[in-house]
Amino acid sequence: MPRFLSATLSLALLTPVLSSTGPWIPTSDFRSRSSDPDPKAIDAVFAAYDHTNTPGCALGVFRDERIIYARGYGMADLNQGLAITPRTVFYLASMSKQFTAAAIALLAEQGKLSLEDPIRKYVPELPAYADPITINQLVHHTSGIRDYLGLWQMSGRSIADEIPEEQALDFLVRQKALDFPPGTKWSYSNSGYLLLTIIVKRASGQSLREFTTANMFAPLGMTNTHFHDDNTMIVPNRAEGYQPSAKGGFEIVRTSFALVGDGGLYSTIEDLFRWDSNFYHNKLGSRGQALVDQVYTPGTLSNGSPLTYGFGLMPGKYRGLPVIEHGGSFIGYRTQLMRFPKERFSVAVLCNDYTVNPDGLARKVADLYLADRLEPVAAAPAAGAGVSVPAAKLDQLVGRYEVMTGFIFDIARRGDGLTFQQIGGGFPSALRSVSDTVFESGVFPGQFIFHTTPAGPGLNVTVFGTDVAPRMATAPTLGPADFAAYNGRYTSDELDTWMVIEVRDGKLMARSRYGRWMPLTVVRRDAFLVGQGIAVFERDKQAHVTGFKYSAARTQNLRFVRAAM
Repeated sequence: MPRFLSATLSLALLTPVLSSTGPWIPTSDFRSRSSDPDPKAIDAVFAAYDHTNTPGCALGVFRDERIIYARGYGMADLNQGLAITPRTVFYLASMSKQFTAAAIALLAEQGKLSLEDPIRKYVPELPAYADPITINQLVHHTSGIRDYLGLWQMSGRSIADEIPEEQALDFLVRQKALDFPPGTKWSYSNSGYLLLTIIVKRASGQSLREFTTANMFAPLGMTNTHFHDDNTMIVPNRAEGYQPSAKGGFEIVRTSFALVGDGGLYSTIEDLFRWDSNFYHNKLGSRGQALVDQVYTPGTLSNGSPLTYGFGLMPGKYRGLPVIEHGGSFIGYRTQLMRFPKERFSVAVLCNDYTVNPDGLARKVADLYLADRLEPVAAAPAAGAGVSVPAAKLDQLVGRYEVMTGFIFDIARRGDGLTFQQIGGGFPSALRSVSDTVFESGVFPGQFIFHTTPAGPGLNVTVFGTDVAPRMATAPTLGPADFAAYNGRYTSDELDTWMVIEVRDGKLMARSRYGRWMPLTVVRRDAFLVGQGIAVFERDKQAHVTGFKYSAARTQNLRFVRAAM
């Protein structure tokens, strides 16, 4: 089902006929430069998704404020047999954040707020812990506010459920502390952008949907773009979200989720082209390119240390060239918009298969178009090959590492190499040796880099950041008699939930108010892996368990108190 646009015509002049089986070709020559890659090479990148019985992706390639290639691969709706096209409407997930942040920048320009305003000026319901937090810190993820999606999951509920805005705000109001003092660290926070949505509404008198439509989407002609704050609304040409089914094939991922700001934007390849073009000749607000410079500029910590995050955008480099990008991932959808501003070139990839890696696909397309400007990549060893590492060196690296709160990787020997496995789920997967300290996986992004520390080996998995996790001590062996000390009911005011812990069939198990039974896996004395987090139990002077603190990736030290026995 190829769909592509010619670079020789302005988008406003195109009136293509859409076919469910044939190519979308408004002219016979859709390549504006002789050096452009053959379309077959581009299509080969998406070959795995170009079927009539699978979900897939929409691709848009933009250069010099023109669409030079656009096509759909796979199906938008398997029930109805509708193919993906550049006009298919996708849920953008966290790619939405750049639009929310731009709305904040426009409101500041209009004098309706200041980036240095304390957030309690607009959201006075928040407790005193929010006193020092500014709007600027919400924009740049340095507020320290716990992630509301993590809180929702910790309570045992599903993020596929409807979360009313007032209930999400109530979660934040219930919190007794921040994860860190505002401005001292960077931690990606959906809560920050949820609060920005509320601030837009209270500062402008319009919902985020209304404000962005009037001030951003309508002026740019983005007629198929909106913040989806009503989950009963019919959206023509909308792609369903899918994930693999345990029975084979795919299953629809149904959701009633309708919160916006941190996500929630629906858009198309064609509309993203209009958005992308505006960064070269800004039509929004009154400051021209000064607005673009503002949203491109990364924030800083309170000590002046630079961040790599701007207004919902991530400046960086790819193979030597500056890039501005942001992706999204949520409930059946994966998205990416990658811009090379100096080349005036961008790639947008919108997918409705949750297993797809749109970042990697966008980079492969960029590799084809910018081959003569990108820095060379070192030749990779043949599949499955790697450098030889002495057995004694491999043995030194074996062990468990908590690479991020709640993520513990077990590194083990298998044959003449290493494997990794996430404790609590998954299967052992081989690691290929790039050197005697650097390893890669074919199923997990980033590199596994081992370090030598005074306390022994440490591991940095680059997809999680730069922190080096020390090797964990051997976990104690516990049995049913030891487990009895943890039996009981525990409550959390911050989560408005409870958790029951008891021994079941010889195993220590836990169940929250809304969740299912989960095993507790011991990682050290009085510390257990539970779901996607770590529970660290506390004891009184008589060594009786009194409660525990629960931490996960973006939420730290939530307190559960044990009910009287």
